[in-house]
Amino acid sequence: MNVWLVALICFFFHTQRDGNSESVVRAGTEGGDITVSCPFYLSGKRKIFCKGDCGKGDTLLQTTAHTAQKGRYSIRFKEGTAFPYSDTLLYVGITKLTKSDAGRYKCGFGRVFSPSYMEFEIRVEDAPTSSPFPTSASTLTTTQSLSSVPSSASPERTTQPQQGQTASDGHGVVLYVRLTLVVMVIVLSASVLIFCRKRARKPREASLDEIHSEDASPPLKLSQWPTG
Repeated sequence: MNVWLVALICFFFHTQRDGNSESVVRAGTEGGDITVSCPFYLSGKRKIFCKGDCGKGDTLLQTTAHTAQKGRYSIRFKEGTAFPYSDTLLYVGITKLTKSDAGRYKCGFGRVFSPSYMEFEIRVEDAPTSSPFPTSASTLTTTQSLSSVPSSASPERTTQPQQGQTASDGHGVVLYVRLTLVVMVIVLSASVLIFCRKRARKPREASLDEIHSEDASPPLKLSQWPTG
């Protein structure tokens, strides 16, 4: 019995804390859209979006589905979780705001025993005003920009071929320099190779000359035998 009593007290405590007791104010722009999120501890099947005291004629939208829309009014439901804990959220929205939409609203769940609502206020601000003569202002700006260009400046269409010609000339110079460097490297490499081969050939020729000189030495004379 005590367990049921504690559970009933906790349920009553949560339902009393459901919604937001603080005064919530949301501002929107005339002609724009606005969406307000209403957090709750406990969810319910019947979702309600109303203006004022939620009387019979004040209900803007009522549904048991997760999402619903009626004219300019909409409701979207998001179930909370226990682990990890997250609030149950009820999103209510109004499109194409008008000045008459300003006022106090309520969103919540129409439970049988403990209905819970969150109250908030919507303020509709004036839409930003634009210039009455945008075309004239644009023309004036364009005229000033054109007049500020110096007379010595040539049209872009004329400068583009010159820039292309300069780029091609520069590319030709770079190519010529590269070819010259390649030829110089080849010539230097050939010169070094010829020089090294000549130096390697000289000691060999010298050794061959020594061998030939030894072979060309006069033959030894045989001593004459003494006559008896």
